[in-house]
Amino acid sequence: MRPLLNTVFVTTEGAWLRKDGENLVMELEKVEKARLPLHMLQGLVCMGRVLVS
Repeated sequence: MRPLLNTVFVTTEGAWLRKDGENLVMELEKVEKARLPLHMLQGLVCMGRVLVS
């Protein structure tokens, strides 16, 4: 059995993505909106004005 990895699509204007430990965190207006474990991600697609640090 093999793990199925996911691709994250970020389309929200003004979103801020950052790494926190082993998680990808998405914030919007300084409020955390999503937290995803990195080991489950295969790809990241950003559309529009998305900040990444």
